[in-house]
Amino acid sequence: MLFTKYKTAVKALLVCIGISSVVASCKKDFFEIPDPNGLDDAIMWKDAGAINLFLNRTYQLVIPQWPTLGGIHNTSDEVNNANTAFLYGTLEENSVTDIGTSTSITANRYADIRRCNVAIEGINNGALSQADKDRLKGQFFFLRAYTYFKLVRLYGGVPLILKAQNIDAEELQVPRAKTSECVAAIVADLDSAALLLPKTWPATDRGRITSAAARAVKGKVLLYWASPQFNPNNDQARWTAAYTANKEAYDTCVAHGYQLLSNYANIFLTEDNNEVLVVRKYAPNKDLGHNIENLTRPFSESTGGSGSNQPTWNLVQAYTMKNGLPITNPSSEYNAIQFWLNRDPRFDATIAYNGVVWPLSGKATRKQWSYTGVLDETSGTIVTGFYCRRFCNPSISAANAVYNSNSGGGSGMDWIEMRFAEVILNLAECANETGNLAEAKNMVRLTRQRAGIVQGTADYGLDIATDKTSMQSLILNERQVEFALEGMRNFDLRRTRNLHLITARLAYKIAPKAPYFAGTGTVAGRIYLDKPDAFGVRPRDTANLNNISVYTAMFSVPPTLTNLEGSNTINLPDRYYAYPMPNIFMQTPAIQQTIGWAGGTFNPFE
Repeated sequence: MLFTKYKTAVKALLVCIGISSVVASCKKDFFEIPDPNGLDDAIMWKDAGAINLFLNRTYQLVIPQWPTLGGIHNTSDEVNNANTAFLYGTLEENSVTDIGTSTSITANRYADIRRCNVAIEGINNGALSQADKDRLKGQFFFLRAYTYFKLVRLYGGVPLILKAQNIDAEELQVPRAKTSECVAAIVADLDSAALLLPKTWPATDRGRITSAAARAVKGKVLLYWASPQFNPNNDQARWTAAYTANKEAYDTCVAHGYQLLSNYANIFLTEDNNEVLVVRKYAPNKDLGHNIENLTRPFSESTGGSGSNQPTWNLVQAYTMKNGLPITNPSSEYNAIQFWLNRDPRFDATIAYNGVVWPLSGKATRKQWSYTGVLDETSGTIVTGFYCRRFCNPSISAANAVYNSNSGGGSGMDWIEMRFAEVILNLAECANETGNLAEAKNMVRLTRQRAGIVQGTADYGLDIATDKTSMQSLILNERQVEFALEGMRNFDLRRTRNLHLITARLAYKIAPKAPYFAGTGTVAGRIYLDKPDAFGVRPRDTANLNNISVYTAMFSVPPTLTNLEGSNTINLPDRYYAYPMPNIFMQTPAIQQTIGWAGGTFNPFE
């Protein structure tokens, strides 16, 4: 595997990027970073193996990891973990530090850009065969483009450095480029990558970027540039360009064998499946694992797990019925009491609710319980009343789910940064915006058919979209459920200028109803749901909660909906559509701050 190959760093290379002046105090600049992971030029660019080590390290620095629980960009109305400063409108100029926090190579994205610039120039001047040069340069072009894209979607235009800089005061005075200039450079890099990269890689190189992945990301970049975040005046030429790029990406993916995995529930469980375009590889080994599964599992099936990644009632309500109709549609046949019945099958693949059969740790008939007072789950670990099923492997034990940086372990589940379903829905959105409603529906129909939604009388629920505006809403909802808990909700709402759709996160609290009680008490006349009989069977174990009479006899309905925000109010100001440059970056006099923030003069929408 790409990242399991990388065991040791190669030795010192160059000084990292500089974009600042020499300040009067002679303080070391944010961008003047020694890169300890390279080799001397005389050796480096003659040896494909050495370059590959350098490249592997660059993949590790650039390709995103599992989203940070409660991070700003993973905060929305779909999950309990949240950055409250974001939700309550109190982000400050130094809150969004993705671009960098220090001169450390791992905490400075211009170090990543420097690596790519140095590599592209070194490979061009090196002694490798043209085939090796192309294969290596294509990857560095992609990684440089992706680094810039990750910055531009947050900040708008940033200093655009496309060659290795000399560390002197004059050359390092680089101001922020216009966002349009950054987008053009990103697209150019992705075009180069698409031409140089292969259709597939050998199994030993899983995780490397392909030509189809480069085209898919190009389509995504141009979708961002066309979307309201950066296109508030709705320039249709941008949408046309985005449509062309995404259509090319879709056609290339199909031609190269990418397809939707037949079972939505297995997307993260089936490693290296044909839906995956951009991925960060993991393994249950020391330094190559993560603890996401242990943190996501309920307390009862984890090792000190916290029940993170808990879906909210807001997300539960977003799923359509199995016929594709929203639960608010009069023809949907939604049951507000037994809300789980006849929903979009992605609901069952994603949401674990009170009483659902959820095999974990190899327990095929295990049921998950989340009613108030249940003894299986430690008090306080049930936050929303729901659990996320998508990132939990049913076959591994609670002990094996936990990761330790000293010994390894954990599920080793890969992080999928981009998959073919996103290409499909990106194309759907662009088709809709360029006046092709029928093609947009054709694309959404693909994801809904894969999900198991039935055609019914409303064409998989697509009949409710009769014009561009209604189709926009349908696509946004489709993205919410298709990519649930994949860290895309926040980005989608920013991109479409729909942050106002984030409402207070709600928890669903269900409690036993007399004569049923939680616990294992002994009071006469009470039935204790947690108390096993002589055969080890609890009263709840044999209850058929799909029977309305049984369910309403055992639990109090309707439930209590608890506002997770407490007394706080959601406040998402428009200035969130372009974040400010962090303080350490602003040490450079040539850099302007973003309009809308303290001292801001830079327009990120040009």
